[in-house]
Amino acid sequence: MCGACGSAGGTRDADAREVEDSPAARKRAQLALVSWGSRLFAPDHIRVREAPGTVRVLVVGPTGQGVLAQGADGVLDAVDRVGARTPDWTVVADRLRASRPGGDPDWAYRSLASAVARRREPAQ
Repeated sequence: MCGACGSAGGTRDADAREVEDSPAARKRAQLALVSWGSRLFAPDHIRVREAPGTVRVLVVGPTGQGVLAQGADGVLDAVDRVGARTPDWTVVADRLRASRPGGDPDWAYRSLASAVARRREPAQ
C-alpha cells in the first residue's frame, strides 16, 4: 500500500502528501505518474500503464514482464525489475530534467525527481 489514500490503516507517504485525499485526485495523480513514467522510460522500451483502481500502475518491460507499482519509488523499483539492465539513474535524471515543464511542475514530476535523486545518492 502506498499510503496515498490513508485506507487500511496506512499513513500517507511523503510523496503523496500533496495529493488531495479523494478518488478523483488520486486518479489524476495516477494518470500523471503514468504519463511521466511512460515518457521517462520509453527509451528503455519500458511502458507504464494504468492499473485497476486509483493508485496503482503497471510497469511493463521489453520482454512483456509486468509489475504492479504504487507511487514514484514503486515505479522505479519496478523499472529495476523489468528492465533489460539496471538503469543508469544519472541518465534518467538528465532525461527528467530535459523534459521539465515550464512553470510549477506537477506532483508526479516532483515525486519522480525526488525518487530518482534518492537512487543517485551514494549508499552509506
